[in-house]
Amino acid sequence: MDAEVTSDTAAQFYDVVSPTGQTTLERRRLTSTLGFGIYDLMPTNPGDPYAPELSFRLRLRYDADYGATPGTSDPTNFNSFVPGFQPQAVDLMYGYLEGRRFLRGTLGFKLGRQYVTDVLGWWSFDGGEVSVTTPVYVKAEAYGGLEQRGGLPLSTPRFEADGVWRGDRNGFDPLLYPSFQPAEVAPAFGVALESVGFTWLHSRLTYRRVYNTGIANESDFTSGLIAPVTYDGWRISSERLGYALDASAPGLGGAKGGLIYDFYRARITSAYGSLDAYLGQKVTLSADYDYYVPSFDADSIWNFFAGYPRNDVGLRANLDLDRRLSVAANAHVRIFSVQTGPFTTGLPASEGINTSLVPGVVAADYFPAHALSFDEGGEVMARWRTSTTRIAFIARGDFGSQGDRVGGDVTGEQLLETRYVVGGRVGVWQWKDDLEQDREATGFQYVLNAGYLFAPRCKGAIEWEHDINGLVGQRFRLLLTLTLGAGSSASIGSLPGTVK
Repeated sequence: MDAEVTSDTAAQFYDVVSPTGQTTLERRRLTSTLGFGIYDLMPTNPGDPYAPELSFRLRLRYDADYGATPGTSDPTNFNSFVPGFQPQAVDLMYGYLEGRRFLRGTLGFKLGRQYVTDVLGWWSFDGGEVSVTTPVYVKAEAYGGLEQRGGLPLSTPRFEADGVWRGDRNGFDPLLYPSFQPAEVAPAFGVALESVGFTWLHSRLTYRRVYNTGIANESDFTSGLIAPVTYDGWRISSERLGYALDASAPGLGGAKGGLIYDFYRARITSAYGSLDAYLGQKVTLSADYDYYVPSFDADSIWNFFAGYPRNDVGLRANLDLDRRLSVAANAHVRIFSVQTGPFTTGLPASEGINTSLVPGVVAADYFPAHALSFDEGGEVMARWRTSTTRIAFIARGDFGSQGDRVGGDVTGEQLLETRYVVGGRVGVWQWKDDLEQDREATGFQYVLNAGYLFAPRCKGAIEWEHDINGLVGQRFRLLLTLTLGAGSSASIGSLPGTVK
């Protein structure tokens, strides 16, 4: 068998200072991951393309903030307590046993904590997944288990649906922070059909349903007189269907597209598409469209409010002048749909519930005349690189009816004597907010970094950042990183989780 161990460690030191000069947050963060993999757990015939494979992969993460005060995690300290905050936390990023090409190449499986990555987004669960690859270019997949949720052992809230504040309520007074919901297990299952075997086409149709269980408060607020009203039992957290297609024709171009239908909201909440045209060996022209409507966990109070779509339209161009120099540019428009009149009775909850205006206020004072609002922008980038040098430049401007942001960065990195790495970044950005004109400011920043490669997969580095603007004065950040990797060279190169 082949084995490997990888590790990343990053230490950050920074203070967040208010405009008055008072330190509001003092952070001394240490984040470290430890990865472990064992491959070729079964004897195989190297010449058999259908020989089964068995492997095990695991990665743990430790995330601590030694600058946090003890009161942030003490429920009895009302002045500084932050529900859900953990000064020291350990989570299992993934840990699963994987089998491939069993039953003459048709059966695959995973068992343990794992990721699912498709048009529905990044998602993680504890359970099992089984896939069957057919001889007609289709793979069928089914999985089930418990969604990874914050507040449960070795878990984070990264993969939950938005809109609900959950965590470990052990030691809490029932009347304290009713908006902070107790974490409970979330059963889930999903199925998918995916194309396999094509080099020019990939498509995936996927469905996933997640349940909420346990007790949840009916209101995010407490009356102070009676205990919070709760509800219990199995109920929908999220239920979505998605489809994605990716096709390419060498020398001509490519196309991508996808959409998501949310059964709880009974509407399409996301859709995207892009077209790429390859004009010779050096020029690529592209057009993009992205449609998005906010969606939330079915337990969330945010489902009470109306949500309107956002449309992003963009054009891109990339020019590879030679093997070292490339230039790119894009222009984009963001189109917001807005309410142009008061809500009326009889509309579904997803379209709004408010049915009246403030007495004496004319509707025109509340709602704009046009149903669409536009923000525009553009970006220019250039990159020059060799085997030892990398220089990049970016300039960007975003302009909208409520404010603007314009600026640019220059970044450089140089490898010296195959082991020493030095680099830095300089940037100037200006922004204004028409709703708060006193917050208009210009910011200047610079970053200096140095690193040492003491083995092919091992590197240590230090980075210093200094940010200056007229609102908050000066801020500083120090970052230390350490990357380690060891294992059989035969198994390194394309393995998930391998540190590069």
